Amino acid sequence: MSLFQRLAALKEKLPDNLTGAAEIPEPSGLPEGREVVGPLGSCYVIERRYPGRVILPTQDPGQLLADLRLLRGIGPVTDEALRCAGCRDISGLTTHPRWGEEARAVIELIRRGDIPALKARGAADYQWLGYFSSGDLVFLDIETTGLWANQPLFLVGLLWEEDAGLMVRQFLARRIGEEKAVLGAVLAEVPRFRVVVTYNGKQFDIPYIEGRSVAHRMFYRFPHQQLDLLYHARRHYRGRLPDCRLVTMEEHLLGFQRQGDIPGYLIPQTYLRYTRSQDPALIRDILEHNALDLVALARLIHLLVRQVE
Repeated sequence: MSLFQRLAALKEKLPDNLTGAAEIPEPSGLPEGREVVGPLGSCYVIERRYPGRVILPTQDPGQLLADLRLLRGIGPVTDEALRCAGCRDISGLTTHPRWGEEARAVIELIRRGDIPALKARGAADYQWLGYFSSGDLVFLDIETTGLWANQPLFLVGLLWEEDAGLMVRQFLARRIGEEKAVLGAVLAEVPRFRVVVTYNGKQFDIPYIEGRSVAHRMFYRFPHQQLDLLYHARRHYRGRLPDCRLVTMEEHLLGFQRQGDIPGYLIPQTYLRYTRSQDPALIRDILEHNALDLVALARLIHLLVRQVE
């Protein structure tokens, strides 16, 4: 049985108190936003704007030509030998008796912008990002009721650059029963972007959303290019900073320290308390945490996605 089939089966075993049917209190006192009603139900959407721009490390895909190791068979030793012989980029190898065919093939991939093929040859994130502008990127962060995709999510935050600033749009399930509507609204929003940026999203956020889509028989798979900034944080700062948590990167690289931020491990139980009490103070702390995570990602991208020094 595949992972998606197992997740779908697990949904059938969820206790009744996770369906939303038993949740009696009406939501009230939420931050300013709007209710979105669609064929999959209703959810609550909050929008807020922050100053800043998304700065990409480069917008020159031509820099790929300087990476001789994109040619299969060229490693560090051959790379150094070719450069010592005067070859500075791939275009200088197109007539080479050994590497000519490979060089021409890679140049064609670069011309077409075939990112999956270039990544398969070892193209780094900072290299293939040159094919995109800041408007192609959406930053994504989720909040869930557990660590595994058999447990519902309740908040999906998105951020993108808009009108010379940062737009945060958060999709909130006021009750567990609104999760499907949240998923439907989010999955209708993300197709206009080409790159999804996360922090540990390849291991958590993306498979979690895909798993929950299976649980609701929506079966969504992200077609986007994915950029996980946790990988870059670990690559550059593991052993140099106390840890690689997002708040640590934010404090050391941006000089910003959060005040009164709710710890991530308290979020699931705090949300479940909110669904029972509808105390708006509980959900406000979670919304603020989620928004700050997104803004941190947008402000860190150009500091983390870069060539190893």
